[in-house]
Amino acid sequence: MGRAIEMGQREQLMALKQKGLSLATIAQQLDLPFATVRNLSARYRRQGHLQVGYANCGPKQRRSEGLLERASLWLKRHHPTWGAPLIHQQLLQRYGPQRTPSVRTLQRWFRQQHLTKPRQQPVQVHIGQAKAVHNIWQVDAKENLTLVDGQPACYLTITDEHSGAGLEALVFPPQTH
Repeated sequence: MGRAIEMGQREQLMALKQKGLSLATIAQQLDLPFATVRNLSARYRRQGHLQVGYANCGPKQRRSEGLLERASLWLKRHHPTWGAPLIHQQLLQRYGPQRTPSVRTLQRWFRQQHLTKPRQQPVQVHIGQAKAVHNIWQVDAKENLTLVDGQPACYLTITDEHSGAGLEALVFPPQTH
């Protein structure tokens, strides 16, 4: 990665250039890469100074999409249950693929305008370990089994979690409603 060139060295570069030395000679004398000397020399010709390019630093101005951003936000406000992929499809049909922003851009716009709700995390209930017999039972059911003789059946087992003992095992025909 490149390093910043001090202002004193930049001024030396231009003084040597004005004396008529070649860029290769200047690069060698100042112990700088040739590409750096060439780029700084070109910048001096274009801008007339060798100041550090602070305009290239920091956050860039947000490029506003104007009409498409307003249209997507309007659709989201009027159809809050629509997600970004559906709104993207609507914009594609109306404005075409060249002008339509990506689904990810739409999601970012919606989040910036607080039009999306964070996903709800499912509540996890911690049951813990069984500390005594009959404290916690495990119930397991299997439906729509076919017995050896071809009859349909359901199967239900109840097991004590602490002792591992099978408390009940039932086989019964499926209920029809």
